[in-house]
Amino acid sequence: MKRDLIISIDGGGTHTTAITVDPKGEILGRGAGGPANHVLAPIEVVKASLRDAVAGALGEAGAKPSDVALIAGDTAGIGYLREGADYVEGIIADFFPDVPVYLVGDMVAGFFGALSHGWGVVATAGTGSSIYGRTEQGEGLQAGGWGHILGDEGSAYDIAVGGLRAAARAYDGRGAPTTLTDAFPEHFGLSDMIGVAITVYVDKAMTRDRIAEAARVVTQEANRGDAVARSIMETAGRELALGVVTVAQKLAFAPGRMEVSWSGSLFLAGDVIIGPFSKAIMNQYPAAVIKPPLMPAVGGGVRIACERLGWNFEPMKEKLIRGLS
Repeated sequence: MKRDLIISIDGGGTHTTAITVDPKGEILGRGAGGPANHVLAPIEVVKASLRDAVAGALGEAGAKPSDVALIAGDTAGIGYLREGADYVEGIIADFFPDVPVYLVGDMVAGFFGALSHGWGVVATAGTGSSIYGRTEQGEGLQAGGWGHILGDEGSAYDIAVGGLRAAARAYDGRGAPTTLTDAFPEHFGLSDMIGVAITVYVDKAMTRDRIAEAARVVTQEANRGDAVARSIMETAGRELALGVVTVAQKLAFAPGRMEVSWSGSLFLAGDVIIGPFSKAIMNQYPAAVIKPPLMPAVGGGVRIACERLGWNFEPMKEKLIRGLS
């Protein structure tokens, strides 16, 4: 039996993706699922998300579990020191009992996907947010990641709630006028902000991840030039930058020796988030190198799998990057 395939998982607060990769870095199959944060999502939902993503990646590749050397990657809800990993690994093992599983936190997989080497600081922002840094000596540190009640500043959920509150204030006349008052009802298929409020509080389907998806409305209006939406995005960028600077200072990075990148769906918003994020970092670390991620977190999972298996990742890297771009 030749186990020469890797399955990498990236399980977020809203979506889960998985890929099947061969030893050359070729992506043979892709799978998808729903929320996979075992701390915040119903456990049956998490189980279905992980099962569907892995099964989809296997099926599209035309592969069997016996072809897989390791299922690796991340899920939101696992800590940077792998707190909670055993529990989520057990869920996957129940569905695929003959395949080894190794998971890390999403901030760690995002880090190893984003940077070409093993040191620097990466901001991860999707439904939630966190910051992870690592020195050349392998010392790691996290900031943020406190969840939507205690933190998640700069996340999609944070931006969506900020946008909804701004729209409610504008609707009353208590806040600055904003196109969000029309854009949110349109997004939810409703007539006005009163309908949005009723839906948010009454509809049981209005979960944290569904609210977080409304961040795209704020992003859309910010890109169209709405001042209120742009202000919300700028605040989010500065909050994420604050986390990066905090981690960099605690890890004692020299000003000219710090590389910074990002991971997660929020950064697909482009310059309305990346611009204020980068500017705030450069105010504190003018010599920092800030660059786009090499790969998304699911690529970081492949890199982590290779490290666990003792495989050389370098021959796989370029083809994997192209496949994930």
